[in-house]
Amino acid sequence: MHVRGIPAAALAAVALLGACSRAPHQAPPGPISMPSATPKWPNVVPRNGLEVVGWIRRTHPGRELRALRYTVTTEYVSSPPRATQAVAYASLPGKLRLEQMPTTSRTGDIRDRQRLAVFRAGRRISTARRVDLRTLLIFDLFAQNADTTIMWLDSAKVRFGIARAGELAGRDMWVVGATAGDDASTQFWVDAEHWRVARIIQRDPRDPDAVIDVRYTDYTELLDVPVPTRIEVWRDGRLSEVQTFSDFTVNPTLPPRAFDLSRWRAMTGA
Repeated sequence: MHVRGIPAAALAAVALLGACSRAPHQAPPGPISMPSATPKWPNVVPRNGLEVVGWIRRTHPGRELRALRYTVTTEYVSSPPRATQAVAYASLPGKLRLEQMPTTSRTGDIRDRQRLAVFRAGRRISTARRVDLRTLLIFDLFAQNADTTIMWLDSAKVRFGIARAGELAGRDMWVVGATAGDDASTQFWVDAEHWRVARIIQRDPRDPDAVIDVRYTDYTELLDVPVPTRIEVWRDGRLSEVQTFSDFTVNPTLPPRAFDLSRWRAMTGA
């Protein structure tokens, strides 16, 4: 079997890398700052996106993170500037709910894998089907096998046969999905030192003609999984918004109704 020209043997090798795990341990009480360290794998030169995914999982083998609750603060670069807050619930892999504050507004987005439902005042106003690389590479990758991640990358039309060296903000990167100078194709950039996603470029699901450039500038670590705490969103070459993730609750119990795409359901008690 081949996937986008990559032989099954390569897929199997990446799946083995993704299967690495550590012994279970107690969850930390809160975010822990990522240390500044020398490269863990200084001589690694991935030949394609499959190997990049495999090395991310080998560097961060934890599989204990299954759910998260956190606060999202979004500051819009506008005149005048404005800010919003939301509560996010993630059930890994594949499910994400973003609930705008105040919760009485009954406004937010709910994602279940490639399906997205948008709600306003408790009424579903739109639906869409598209793989969101941000959810896939930031959360889902650490809660599923590497070959499942690769399947969804293929669905997102990432050309993961392409992997090249690059640089972002003075840091060495591995770029998957695009050649040098291509800022429009679907792609992701991985920090070559810490093996965590630093940049994702993908078309805007609400405006297919627009390209969103998302940059992950700060991280924390929860149960051996890197989780972003500061994200920059760029549109048309300009900084559009800055998001901050904070107030993490690790592995909360989330009711299935939280991710109902057909109707808005309150999260009371979640």
